[in-house]
Amino acid sequence: MKKHYVTQSLIFILPIFLFFVSTCSSKLELQSYQVTRFAMGTVIEITVLDYSKKHAYESIDAAFEEISRIGSLFYEGNPESPLYQFSRRTLNNVPMPNEVLQLIQRGLKISELTDGCFDMTVGIILPLYNFKTESPAPPAIEDINALLSHVDYRSLSVDLECGVLISASPKTVLTAGGIAKGYGVDRAIEILKGKGVKGALVNAGGDLRVLPRGDGKKWRVGIQDPRDLKKMLKIIEVDSNAVITSGDYQKFFFYNGKRYHHLINPKTGLPADSCQSVTILAPTAEMADALATGIFVAGVSKGLVILNSLPDCDGLIVRYDGKLFSTADF
Repeated sequence: MKKHYVTQSLIFILPIFLFFVSTCSSKLELQSYQVTRFAMGTVIEITVLDYSKKHAYESIDAAFEEISRIGSLFYEGNPESPLYQFSRRTLNNVPMPNEVLQLIQRGLKISELTDGCFDMTVGIILPLYNFKTESPAPPAIEDINALLSHVDYRSLSVDLECGVLISASPKTVLTAGGIAKGYGVDRAIEILKGKGVKGALVNAGGDLRVLPRGDGKKWRVGIQDPRDLKKMLKIIEVDSNAVITSGDYQKFFFYNGKRYHHLINPKTGLPADSCQSVTILAPTAEMADALATGIFVAGVSKGLVILNSLPDCDGLIVRYDGKLFSTADF
């Protein structure tokens, strides 16, 4: 039995020379600065374009500080996290910060859009899958079925006015893993934008979003082949927006010849098996993150219907057999 972890599913390619001509006709070189750190359970790369090394690194530090704040806020294992406290509640009306409630509310809208294929209440199932042990094995079907009745996003409601999250089920457990990382990327981009950098790219293990480049060029992003990570399926060019990939190769193990991965179907409690990977282009990383998870579970036919209903989103789906499907404008 082998376990595998892949933290990078999108690769960006940076041009070698970047130049800018000022109105005074003096040539200033626009430089690229990159910092890589581990946060939110994955490797995060932040690249900025700027004229000042000092300003670039100060901006990157500020972005990482915000990512760390988001990670702490939404990490279910942090005793101070509202999600940790919710999972150990004694009452079904749990006070939460407005920022957390708003993210949950937006997540519930994606749940509705995907007919429950994206569902944060799958958090009660996830501990049954141990990807960290030396000899991982899938959970017993009986153990999964015993918990499935507590997986239903419709059991949750958000009351922003009173500042509480309400659950109709006393055993509901939340996970923000399919949306909070994207939100962290968005917040990092907002920090960098506020700092006035001349272009930026934030890549959190496949959750990627960019700011337009000061040289007018586009960022080049490579989408990995889910069965050969040394190859790229496509290289696309983006000047803004987010590109997110979810795949069955990012965290998985084999047991008796079958692949078990971390993208769980909320309706069955088992790893979704209709796709190898899903890449989403959307205005925000948060939206793309949740959609990538939901469409991975939904599969090709239903996934394309969902994407075609969203005018600002496009996607590339690699089906279980490796065949590619995409929206017309991908």
